[in-house]
Amino acid sequence: MKNNIRLLLWLTIVGVSECLYAQNNTFSPYSRYGIGDINNTAFTFQKGMANVGIALPLDTTAPVFINNINPASLGMLKFANIEAGGYYLFSDIRNKSNVSAQFQSANFNYLSVAFPIRHFSGLSFGLMPYSATGYQINQAQTLSGVGDVNYQYTGSGGLNKVYMAYGISLYKFIKDKNDSSKHIFRTLIKNMSFGVNAYYLFGNITQTSMAIYPNSAYYYNFADDRSLRIAGMSADIGMQTSIPISKNKSKYIGFGLFFSNPSKLNVTYDYLAYNFAYDYYGQKALVDTVSYINNNAGKLKLPISYGVGIGYFILNKMGINLDVKYTDWSKYYLITDNANVKNAFEFNLGGYYQPDRFSSGKGNYWGKVIYRLGVSYNTGYQEYNGTAVPLMMGTTGLSLPVGLYRAFSALHISFQYGLKGNASTLLKENIFRINLGVTLNDRWFIKYKYD
Repeated sequence: MKNNIRLLLWLTIVGVSECLYAQNNTFSPYSRYGIGDINNTAFTFQKGMANVGIALPLDTTAPVFINNINPASLGMLKFANIEAGGYYLFSDIRNKSNVSAQFQSANFNYLSVAFPIRHFSGLSFGLMPYSATGYQINQAQTLSGVGDVNYQYTGSGGLNKVYMAYGISLYKFIKDKNDSSKHIFRTLIKNMSFGVNAYYLFGNITQTSMAIYPNSAYYYNFADDRSLRIAGMSADIGMQTSIPISKNKSKYIGFGLFFSNPSKLNVTYDYLAYNFAYDYYGQKALVDTVSYINNNAGKLKLPISYGVGIGYFILNKMGINLDVKYTDWSKYYLITDNANVKNAFEFNLGGYYQPDRFSSGKGNYWGKVIYRLGVSYNTGYQEYNGTAVPLMMGTTGLSLPVGLYRAFSALHISFQYGLKGNASTLLKENIFRINLGVTLNDRWFIKYKYD
């Protein structure tokens, strides 16, 4: 099994490296604002539960699914783990006249590798998209004294993330004492874990705006092209703890905290503004250059984020999670631009249920399947005409045990349906995603007493 896992790992690294530069993760016209649509760091199984994870602990028995949202969960890691996933995206964008355009895309999405260290900590590393820009907007107007004007806005690209996370638990360092007056506090401390996730962001964003005068002999067409190359380091930190609420400790309540550091990234940008005309073959012919900037340096200031989570769990059976996250975009800027963004709240409610984790024999397979469900609401950080663009989403999913004894591997499938925008926004986007993922567990770095 180890050889199969390592082969899949190397093949996946090559596949992800190619896809990171080729994929189109969004078609939303609102990705024009800010740094585009922000990718949630949840893996496929979490997407079936509305991306919850701040208070979600790791499983105690295989297969163990890595919680990529809170690095503190790595403190309880017992198995080496590989997580990989991809998706199919369908987007239907409609205006207020119900005129629509449809887009679709399928891509590899993420790869993560994790393994335990000394039974009380864990290390994880991987790569995935961080944000995505992908839009094409056409707008026609008739101006007095000018005539018809066609405005065209296009953008593509995004940021990718390479990360390394480490989590450590305190339970090995806290001795048990029969002090009933401080039992709850001591339990919370003993079950506490902390984690840090350091990551490197890199990528390109290109944007073009054009004003075209199709029926005028007095005005040249105008265009400006902007190209951004972004790179830099950032980090998240997290904490988790829990307290049992049953005598056998099978039922417990979990708590989690999350904080994202508002880092500054380096930006190199090019800008070209020019007038042009179309030649006989329909190609753009440069008339004159209005402005030209090449290889100028700037900064991208990321927002600060806070998150809190709470969950109710029955060991190896079920869990219900609620995450609340706040992102402060007031200090954000890209070079000098900080417009079209708003502070945002995100509410995620999701859970899972597994009828019988330890069932065996023919006819008991569906008892080992994990069923997932969730709903979420994001007030939205991108704004149009002073109004934030919200996102509502419903999710569901399955985790299917596969492989030898169906214990060490699982195949995940989740479905997401979302509506971006509301009655106040110019456009509404219906989003449908099918996510596929795989979890492979094994024991690595074991020193056997006998060969």
